[in-house]
Amino acid sequence: MAAELAADLRSSKFTVALAIGFFTAFRRVVAALSLSAIIFTGPLAVYVVQGAGPLLFGTCALSIIAALAGGFRGGISAPISAPAAAMFSIGIVVGPQMAATPDAAFVTMLAIMGLSSVVTALCFLVVGRFGLADLFRFIPYPVTGGFLAGLGWAIGTGGIAAMSGIVPSWETLPLLFDAGVLLRWVPGVAVGVALFAVTRRWRHFLIYPAAVVLVTVAYHVVRASLDMSVAEAGEAGYLIAGIPPGALWPPVTPDQLALVDWQVVASQLPGVLGIVVVMLVYLVLAVGSVEASTGVEMDLNREFRSEGLGCLVAGLGGSTPGCGAPGRALVSHLTGATTRWTGIITGLAVGAVMLLGGGVVSVFPMALVGGLVVFVGIRLLYDWLISAPRRMPRADFAAVVLIAGVVGGVGFLEGLAAGLIVTVIFFVVRFSGVDVVRASFTAEGRRSRRVRPYPDRAILRAEGGRVRAYRLRGYLFFGSASSLGDRLKRALKTEPAPQCLLLDFADVTGFDVSATNAFCGVVRSARDTHTHVVFSAATGVFRSSLRRNLGDRVFADLSWEKDLDHGLERCEEIVIGEWTRTHAAVKERQEAVLEFLYDDALRQLERQAAFEELTEALEPWVETRTYAAGEKLALRGEKTEGVQLLTAGRAVARADDDETRLLEYAPGDVITPQAAFGDHLAETTVVAEVPTRAALMTPSARRALEEADPALALAMDKHLIAITRTSARPR
Repeated sequence: MAAELAADLRSSKFTVALAIGFFTAFRRVVAALSLSAIIFTGPLAVYVVQGAGPLLFGTCALSIIAALAGGFRGGISAPISAPAAAMFSIGIVVGPQMAATPDAAFVTMLAIMGLSSVVTALCFLVVGRFGLADLFRFIPYPVTGGFLAGLGWAIGTGGIAAMSGIVPSWETLPLLFDAGVLLRWVPGVAVGVALFAVTRRWRHFLIYPAAVVLVTVAYHVVRASLDMSVAEAGEAGYLIAGIPPGALWPPVTPDQLALVDWQVVASQLPGVLGIVVVMLVYLVLAVGSVEASTGVEMDLNREFRSEGLGCLVAGLGGSTPGCGAPGRALVSHLTGATTRWTGIITGLAVGAVMLLGGGVVSVFPMALVGGLVVFVGIRLLYDWLISAPRRMPRADFAAVVLIAGVVGGVGFLEGLAAGLIVTVIFFVVRFSGVDVVRASFTAEGRRSRRVRPYPDRAILRAEGGRVRAYRLRGYLFFGSASSLGDRLKRALKTEPAPQCLLLDFADVTGFDVSATNAFCGVVRSARDTHTHVVFSAATGVFRSSLRRNLGDRVFADLSWEKDLDHGLERCEEIVIGEWTRTHAAVKERQEAVLEFLYDDALRQLERQAAFEELTEALEPWVETRTYAAGEKLALRGEKTEGVQLLTAGRAVARADDDETRLLEYAPGDVITPQAAFGDHLAETTVVAEVPTRAALMTPSARRALEEADPALALAMDKHLIAITRTSARPR
């Protein structure tokens, strides 16, 4: 880190970082006043300037810590408007409740602000430490949009309240249109609307400082023309008034901390938890936006850790929580200020104003502070209530409007509750629509890799349709398990009823108790139709859950296999056994099997005769190899001696776990056919299941054969191609 900072100090980046850092610091001082104006309204409005001190402290701490620990070089963290909007909802309760003791109300609000930041910090640190960041990426987009739109309304009305001194409501609406009050808040709204219109047309980072300068100069020109002093303008509410001549922090003395009403603080804990939820969502959205706008990949868990540390320090100073913002990151990215010095300089400059120059902010008009707040609110409302319908389905937009209406019209906590309800509805409705059956088939179209004798193959050809197999996937919960259970029960009622029901859990990620109950219902229905139920790749937890709900007697009738292939093998054995027991004496069944046996036997005899004729002709160019049961014919990843033609016995290709069966080989099959033409590394391990014999042809023998007898070499190649096609069975 030291080497990086030293290198950037000597580069051209540092000069740009100075300019962007001081510019951003100026904006953050004004923003701190704006956020304080949102939080301290009504009876607490006289504490706006004092309340800005903790927010400046938070900006200083967040900027420097994020610059040193964050993943984006050039990012600047600071308190954001979303928690301030929530604090506005808390302030309009705490202020009137403690109006008799305004100093105690102010200190209590500072305690709530600091507590919200500390709790947010602890959550951030836990998420980052245990790598849980991805869990918060699953919040539905419309829910997030609804929160932001509702916060836009709260922020906009908070800006009007900061300028007018009146909290907008149906009861106070007539007061807002009093002539004297109109002059305080209408110019600020005009500033916010003008900023919005200009930034919609042009996107230049100098627009904001230019607006600050123009509005400030315009106000002082008008003030001078009216022969009004700065003090008189401040008392009339046109300029920021009541500013202490020195430091803005600490905002209170240690003795004043005893004035905190901890019962009031405890009563606002739900609002604090709501702020934590909003911050979790906001940080995820902010990091994603920075990645999208700058092309820089970021570690979300690292950002949670760095912002958590910043919020912890900021909270100890009484600030609300904050984090990096896409807009500030984009300014650094576009100007080339992609160095950690940008955030450090911003933090140091804000700290200097906080400790040395509090009086400088007295020149700013309240219309500028409130106008910037109104601008943020208008921008959020436009993005989510005007622009959003063009990029999202109607149902999603309806959710945005609902949540925004509850947040703006009823309250922040009620909006949070509405958002949680909508989240659950979105999850249930949409996730329930995902088909948890990845594939379904019968034993007619798919068999196990077990090599079976001709009579068994004939039975499976005739009766394979009575094996119903389902490959399941995803998380099985009450929304999807119920429909799956109904589907399986309908399959059990078909005529003739299935003899075997195979359920593969290899791609199932989890289940809940509703899923267990659904499968219990399927098992009981299967008993009524005398259908055997086979589970493959099911976890021990699922088996235990099913045993507890079914009881040992019913559970004992179930079959459990380690994978789909062995599950199919088990179902095939059930079908073959049932046919042998009940249909062997039925003439029609016998004739069908005999017809298949006759046709298949002819094909196999022709194939075997051709193979024996081929191996006999190849005898001068092959070596006979014998293998005991369990001995390896090929080892995965190792070089093979050549191609092997199995002449007797049986072998099986297995996966890396030495248990999963990939393919079975019988006499006439070919092992590692590619090895006939050159060096080849075995792709699977092949093991003899019984004493086995094979004819081995090395690549050199293959070349000698081609020179001595090209016709025989061609016949061998044709056999290799044909047998490879027919012996390979799909997994």
